[in-house]
Amino acid sequence: MAVKPTTPEPRKPNQVQQRSGDQRSGFTLVEVMIAAVLMVIAAIGSMAMFNYGISQNSNSRDKQEQQTAISEDLATIQVLNDRYSCSDPEACAIESSDPGEDGYYAAGPAPSTVFNDACLDGSLLDNLITTLESTPTPNAFSSLGISRMVVRAPDPDARYLRYTVTWRGSDGARLRQINLVPTVAGWCP
Repeated sequence: MAVKPTTPEPRKPNQVQQRSGDQRSGFTLVEVMIAAVLMVIAAIGSMAMFNYGISQNSNSRDKQEQQTAISEDLATIQVLNDRYSCSDPEACAIESSDPGEDGYYAAGPAPSTVFNDACLDGSLLDNLITTLESTPTPNAFSSLGISRMVVRAPDPDARYLRYTVTWRGSDGARLRQINLVPTVAGWCP
């Protein structure tokens, strides 16, 4: 008996031909392209976050360098503030070392009239502010774009003898500000 060859049944239009077992492994070109697009999107997002992190780190480092330079300058100003004395009744000046409790104003039974008047009218600060304005800033100020300004603090009653030191960045933003009173003001009436 001879085997009669069979002809495949014609396919119906809605019927999907199934792959044989060896054709089911692997991905189609569309699946690979979708995966590649998703990987590119993830990589772009990762790079953006990486770049943002680096720029934030750089900004933080710059701010830290600015604050360190300002702290160095402030330490110098505080030393000058503490060494400012009126041991010469005619002119207050910065001493080369700490004056000591009895060296801030002219010796005698009471402070001189010139010293008292300078305390009351606020002119006690004049030489100190002039000296601070002419004191060199740390070398880092120029590369970091920092400027320093020393002014008498706005005070309707001048006898409080306060002055303000302000440090600004190259963009004009205030980086730090402090109000100080010279130590010698403790002997004012």
